Amino acid sequence: MGARIKAISYHLPEAVLTNDDLSSQFPEYTKAEILRRSGISTRHISAENELASDLAVKAAEELFIEHHIEKKEIGFLLFCAEVLDRAGPATACMLQDRIGLPTTTGAMDIPLGCSGFLYGLLLAKSLIVSNAVDNVLLLTGSCESKLLHPEDLDLRMLFGDGMAATLVSRSENENIGNFIFGTDGSGWEDLAIRGCNARELASAKWLKENEEARGMAYGRYEMNGPAVLNFTLKNVPNMVKEVLEKEHLTMEDIDLFIFHQASGFILETLGKKMKIPKEKLFVNIREKANTLSATVPIALRDAMDAGITKKGNRILLAGFGIGYSWGATIISI
Repeated sequence: MGARIKAISYHLPEAVLTNDDLSSQFPEYTKAEILRRSGISTRHISAENELASDLAVKAAEELFIEHHIEKKEIGFLLFCAEVLDRAGPATACMLQDRIGLPTTTGAMDIPLGCSGFLYGLLLAKSLIVSNAVDNVLLLTGSCESKLLHPEDLDLRMLFGDGMAATLVSRSENENIGNFIFGTDGSGWEDLAIRGCNARELASAKWLKENEEARGMAYGRYEMNGPAVLNFTLKNVPNMVKEVLEKEHLTMEDIDLFIFHQASGFILETLGKKMKIPKEKLFVNIREKANTLSATVPIALRDAMDAGITKKGNRILLAGFGIGYSWGATIISI
């Protein structure tokens, strides 16, 4: 008896930020140049007062309706996002009530970014194989646009908002394999949210300094691009090698690779470095952008909808980013 991914749905905000919009604000860059640099043409942007938890409610409702799932079936709720409603209580606890799950449901936050889906998937599988519950609702995503400075084109061209809802269930036919994980906290400053929480409070001075940029009251996302690229190219190939070895498989045994959709350039560079055939490396970042912990499940759902995946396929899932943290597993469908 094991665990499998039973269903995936996702929700993207209605508003869209296009390369034309960005080029109008930054006329020194054409829309073609922005596409070349990011691999992205459109990003979905949450409304002014819409947070990750609001997107999570909508994604969960879409999952229940689309896949005819009863809320009473959910035994545990995992909510993964970098922007939580409060330091306490856990946003997951409030989501239990907002979504209408039974009071017998466990609920926990996972404050992670790009590797969050893999960490959440591990926790969901562990809850099931330990006989704690039969079904876990895993909500992963972001409202990262709240953290981007209006003048920071490098980040605004990459990130979009969205939330994925994944149902992980007990099954006789386990399809979630072993996991590989890693953490290197020494590089945390290369990708961090400044001006928020206990270590870096959004003081009156901070709000004043950022007054023309909405105050950046949720904090400001900052990135050392070259350092993040070096981290990715160093760790992702090793991670893939390790998870293959753990499952006694080779690159040729994998039918599809779904990596965190960090940027078009990173995905292309990883594909070349690891000699992955283009038809085996799934990319959907052009219209969906980088939605952090939602990118992998959104890409998996899109690949299924496009008929790219077939019964019996092995799919390697990998997430990596802020922390630094990384994780991978291989699923079968």
